[in-house]
Amino acid sequence: MKNLAAHGWMFRVGTPETASQPAVIYFAVGKNNLQEAMAAALDHPDIEPGDEVAWADRLTSTEIRSFRLRPDEVRTYGKRPLSPRGQRSMARVSRKPAQAVALRAPVM
Repeated sequence: MKNLAAHGWMFRVGTPETASQPAVIYFAVGKNNLQEAMAAALDHPDIEPGDEVAWADRLTSTEIRSFRLRPDEVRTYGKRPLSPRGQRSMARVSRKPAQAVALRAPVM
């Protein structure tokens, strides 16, 4: 098994409630203390001026194993919507269109 972080933190960072397009990003950070973890999360490129840390919580050893969180890893969950100015570019991925699936009750 790969080395896992000894300590980990979970952060919820979001735009202020007054923003026209509110966004929330969750961070799982494998750092030993809160200050290092917060600095690593706030240094992420998706963080913008005015974003606020809503809460921070220490991960349990079970959560660290479940996430397979490595030392010094910064992982994000969630995303920020594209700005109307289109300043954020996203790579397009071609996918097959979804197929409809008919659900039926089980036959007894």
